[in-house]
Amino acid sequence: MKAPLLNYRSLGLIGCCAFLAASCGLFHNTAPQDHRKSTGGVAPGQLAQLDFGRQATFGHCVPPACPARTPKTLATDSSVRTVDRAAPSSPAQPILSEPATPLPTPNISTSRTITVQFGLGSAKLSPAARSSLNEAMTALLSARQIMIVGRTDNTGPLAFNESLALARALAVRDHLLSKHPRLTPTLSIKARGACCFIAANDTLAGRTQNRRVELVFDLRDTERP
Repeated sequence: MKAPLLNYRSLGLIGCCAFLAASCGLFHNTAPQDHRKSTGGVAPGQLAQLDFGRQATFGHCVPPACPARTPKTLATDSSVRTVDRAAPSSPAQPILSEPATPLPTPNISTSRTITVQFGLGSAKLSPAARSSLNEAMTALLSARQIMIVGRTDNTGPLAFNESLALARALAVRDHLLSKHPRLTPTLSIKARGACCFIAANDTLAGRTQNRRVELVFDLRDTERP
């Protein structure tokens, strides 16, 4: 009696499974048809961009109300030129520099000194002293100012040396004016005896160097002989 009861239950269980399978197939086949009927055959909506740039927004639209897509193109720039690498390149043209403007040459003053010597206790120009003055005449004519400085050694009284120094300076001035009187405005005299020695007075050679007249003048570099 138990065996037939189990068979009835197995048959019932199989029948239920078959019914469920048939139901699933029914729902699967009818779902797309119901969806098409509900939409009335209208195409599904899509996402579209409604603006451009950073202000762009997106929305849901249904064709043909969606914005049309246009291809993006780059703007042409007439200032941009393509380079043909196969074409030979022309040699670079040298840039001519403008000639430099020469700077004006400054007038450089050069100080010069001419020295003539005298005998012991004498204010007379020797032939050698006159020759030295004559050779320097060209430079003296180009000078702006000429200072004639008379000197002596330390031999003899101071008052005598002072007058002797002045006499020697005057002798040189008179010789210059005898040759070129137009030197008058450029000449000045300064005399002081027993002063400003250029050598020691304890030897004959040293005292001979100290008995002198110096002509100190400024000569412009452009007027140098």
